[in-house]
Amino acid sequence: MIIDDKLMKYVIFKKRTEKEVRQKCEKFDYTSEYIDEIIEYLAQNEYINDKKYVEKYIQNVMRLKNASIFEMKMDLLRRGVLEEYIDEYINNNSDELEEFEKQSAIKLMNKKINGTEIEKVKRYLISKGYSYVNVSNAIDNLKELHDNN
Repeated sequence: MIIDDKLMKYVIFKKRTEKEVRQKCEKFDYTSEYIDEIIEYLAQNEYINDKKYVEKYIQNVMRLKNASIFEMKMDLLRRGVLEEYIDEYINNNSDELEEFEKQSAIKLMNKKINGTEIEKVKRYLISKGYSYVNVSNAIDNLKELHDNN
């Protein structure tokens, strides 16, 4: 199989979803049959794998950012990952993800609270997809910090 150098550089530069690769191929005006062949080749040779992409993406978010489970899921869906792959990973790692979301909510609450009302920050976190329980935990944590100072 002969694949354009530009496309291979795109795929190798960082992990991509099948949807991202399809969109890139469409920009190169490849026929749908050729795109299917490319996708099959890339999948067989482990250049693209949406299940592994979910795992790597969530691990990177957990290492580098603060985010809710909902935010991560929506971003993966926008990238074209099947919801079943995302839900499978979330269900298999629910304890770790819940703890991450809780800690993330606490960090964001502490960061945003300077001069801002608690209710406003609470609404912000809930709008970002944080669970009510984790937002409440973050508020309790904040109150404990202020009580201890």
